[in-house]
Amino acid sequence: MSLLVRRLKVLDIPALENLEREIVERHPGRRGWLDTYRKHIERSMSEEPEGFFVADLNNIVVGGAIVRQRGPHPLTGDKHGQLLALTASPAYVRYNVAQRLVLEASLYLKSRGCKSMTVSCPVDTDPKEIDIFKTSGFAVVSWELEKQL
Repeated sequence: MSLLVRRLKVLDIPALENLEREIVERHPGRRGWLDTYRKHIERSMSEEPEGFFVADLNNIVVGGAIVRQRGPHPLTGDKHGQLLALTASPAYVRYNVAQRLVLEASLYLKSRGCKSMTVSCPVDTDPKEIDIFKTSGFAVVSWELEKQL
């Protein structure tokens, strides 16, 4: 079996939404995520489609990543990118789907002149998922706090 990372095809969207739906079912606190994910899809397709990656294993969609170029980083001032969504089917974890998507996203942003890539993780993110980011070279550089009003 060969893992292929490629650009999004419109026909991939239902499979990616199903993967995201599975995540929301495991994390009920993310009830608004599917609407946010759909907005990321729409914006990515219209503004930066080359930043939408799909992991394909023998013609089965097993993951996806959406990255966008951003302007100056608020701390460094360097151009940076943001990983808006990373989805990988738990059934294919042995194929390192998430790691491969992060690598491809990094290479894409670097080719566009970005010096770093940021990602925000919900507090209910599984520690194994956080480890994917750590082993991919991510480090905590700031905290984002939120107060409900």
